Amino acid sequence: MAAAICAGCGAKLRPGRDRCPRCRAFVTVADPARSAASSRRLLRLSAVIVAGFAVVVIGLWLTSAAPPAAAPSTGTPADPLAARRQTPEPAAAAAVPLDGPRERSFLDSSGSGAVAYGSGEYASALEQYQAAVERNPQDAESLSNLGQVLVRLNRTAEAIPYFQRALDIIPNRWTYQFNLARALGLTGQLEQSVTAYRRAQELFPNDPVTTFNLALILHKKGDEAAAVVEYEKAIAAQPEDALFRMALAQSYERLQKPSEAVSAYQEALRLAPDAPDADKVRARIAQLTSGRP
Repeated sequence: MAAAICAGCGAKLRPGRDRCPRCRAFVTVADPARSAASSRRLLRLSAVIVAGFAVVVIGLWLTSAAPPAAAPSTGTPADPLAARRQTPEPAAAAAVPLDGPRERSFLDSSGSGAVAYGSGEYASALEQYQAAVERNPQDAESLSNLGQVLVRLNRTAEAIPYFQRALDIIPNRWTYQFNLARALGLTGQLEQSVTAYRRAQELFPNDPVTTFNLALILHKKGDEAAAVVEYEKAIAAQPEDALFRMALAQSYERLQKPSEAVSAYQEALRLAPDAPDADKVRARIAQLTSGRP
């Protein structure tokens, strides 16, 4: 028989004792069979409790309402940068009281302008944004959108003051700064365009589109060394774009670096081997490697 332990004082007792010699407490010897049975009952009870909790959790999960699906977008971007330009969404229809007359709600001028711009109806968009700006001259978004419409209508010089006014209201909005820089470049104000693009870079660092556009303006200015620096930044941010490599190659040619130009052209072909002008690029590579101008 195994030695017992006093439940009162913890003293170790010889087998057969019915009282503890230290604290005189009575000693109860546990029945192994009864202990095993008790353990099994506790295990079964625990299993039932766990199973019941699992059923409750699963039931709550099955009956909970699923999150509403996002409504599909119906607008089509007017240009690849439309998502960046933050064109305002059409204004939501005003709520109508349940006991009031059911009248149709109309979009405000800025919302109508966004709809017209997205549909390519630039003349209508121009009128709507002009009305929005006339009603609220501090509406920076409508000022910028008005400038965008004017650019679309090939009235870029007229657009520049609107971009500047938008920036006066919200100086740190990248969209307005980018639009201003682009408009300045389109109107031949290259030095001002470079300054504006560098400011846009500060507002949106490592953006490949901003950096590439800056490089193009530097290329137009004839500052090929600075253009190469910006092309390399754009390529690092978006290495899969073959157009960036093509532009880089042309700047290397201007810098009289044919081997670097060939490498850039070859990378462009690797990225876009089926481009429409791929054969011309291959011919140019052949000319450069043969030493012909």
